[in-house]
Amino acid sequence: MKKLSILILVSIFTISCNCKKAASETPTQNINRVWMLVEFKEYKKEYFVEKKAFLDMTNKERATSKMGCNNLSFSYSIVDGKSIQFSQGIATRMFCQDNMKLETDFLASITTMNSFSINAHKLTLTSASGEKMVFVAQDWD
Repeated sequence: MKKLSILILVSIFTISCNCKKAASETPTQNINRVWMLVEFKEYKKEYFVEKKAFLDMTNKERATSKMGCNNLSFSYSIVDGKSIQFSQGIATRMFCQDNMKLETDFLASITTMNSFSINAHKLTLTSASGEKMVFVAQDWD
C-alpha cells in the first residue's frame, strides 16, 4: 500500500509539472533570441553567412540587425502571438560598396512583415503579399 501511495504521488507530481510547463510555453518566448538570416529574396544563403547577417530580438521591444555593413535598429511588437509589427528602422551611415543592396532591401521589407511563425529553430517572417524572410536561431547547433 505504501508503494502504491508513493507511485501515485510521483505520477501526480510528474503530470502537474508537465501540464504547467506546456501551459506557460508560448511561441513568443522563443522569438527573443538572435536569428541568422538564411533566406530572403534572390540572395543565396552563402552570401548571408559571409556577411554574418542577423536579427537580434533578445530585447523584447527593440530589435537590432546587421546585414554586413551598418548597424540597424527598430522597435517591434507582438500583437497576438502570430502577428508582428516592426517600426521604420534607423541605421548608421557607413557606405559599403558591395553590401548596400541587401541592407536597403532588408530595411524596406522588414516593415512589411506582419506575421511570424517559429518551427523548432526556424523563424519565418511573412508579409501580407507573401514575401518571406527565414532565419535560423544562432544558438542552434
